[in-house]
Amino acid sequence: MQENTKFMMNETFSKRWELNTHRKFAWLPAAFLLLLSGCSVQDVSTFPAERITVGAGPEDMVLDLSQDTPRLLISCAARRESQQPFGEIVTYTPSTGKADTLTRTGMPDSLYFQPHGIFLDSVPDPPLLYAISHEHDEGFHPVYVWEVAENTLVFHELITSELLHSPNALALGTNGELYVVNDAGKRNSMMEKIFRLNRANIIRLEKNTSGEWEAAVAAEGLGMPAGINRIGTTLYAGDAVNNLMHVYEIVGTELVAKAPVEGLPGNDNIRVINQKLYTTGHVKPLKFVAHTQSHDKKSPVEVWEYDPAQEKLTSLYYTDGSAISAGSTALVLNGKLYISQVFEPFILEVDLRGL
Repeated sequence: MQENTKFMMNETFSKRWELNTHRKFAWLPAAFLLLLSGCSVQDVSTFPAERITVGAGPEDMVLDLSQDTPRLLISCAARRESQQPFGEIVTYTPSTGKADTLTRTGMPDSLYFQPHGIFLDSVPDPPLLYAISHEHDEGFHPVYVWEVAENTLVFHELITSELLHSPNALALGTNGELYVVNDAGKRNSMMEKIFRLNRANIIRLEKNTSGEWEAAVAAEGLGMPAGINRIGTTLYAGDAVNNLMHVYEIVGTELVAKAPVEGLPGNDNIRVINQKLYTTGHVKPLKFVAHTQSHDKKSPVEVWEYDPAQEKLTSLYYTDGSAISAGSTALVLNGKLYISQVFEPFILEVDLRGL
């Protein structure tokens, strides 16, 4: 159960109340709901913020500490008909303020790189970047593995499976296995979205003794998960339908469900920094849908930090969409918050240290 800073309630009532908060009080302003739920709120509306142009559709990003200075690796893909085709990994180095597109080498000519969710394995040298791609061939959604150098991405291998029918995000497990969330039971299913059905799943992929990747369903019954990540042997997976993060303990090849983290409406990608989780939320679903049709329609964004050790959920940032719309990933580096988004060609840098 999350830390409650406003009310003293007995444990039984508290759990029931938190479970039903977003169902019963969906019409209340988001900030008031946060106060009620016990999530601490930080007013950052006046903090300095800057838009940084990186490329169309910077949907996901990770922190890369393998170079001389920290940088962001940003998964960019044009998603609007009005945008020129673009599918690249772009770097942004905060210390220099410079953005560059990494040159891809060694990729087979038959493939088409349109990146979505990414995950950086910083243990090997060079680091390995795992990137979901939605190829031109219908139903083909492989995972690319790239070796990351200063200015280039070197093709390492391609991971494929028929079970990857609508992959959105991915994370490595404790022993080199890969966990991928399919965000729907059927890709782009309007019925699942309209009726808010829980038909998504988590796929576990692992190399066999022959070095070939084998896939199996590890968990089912999720509602539009768009994020997944891990701290130790604990795996976290998003759920935008039920406004929570699922929590699993990795036990061998099994995922054992634990109590979820609640109070995260419309949550998207999940990032881990210093043993804390960071996620964004599309807190007004209808406005998000409108934004998918037009960049003139603003979609509110909220960013949360969750500390598993303290079971504490904190709201770091909120915008009505005027600063950035459809925020999809959040990272914190040197006192600054970085927020990426689904469609428009910039990320937002917010100085959390204030004015």
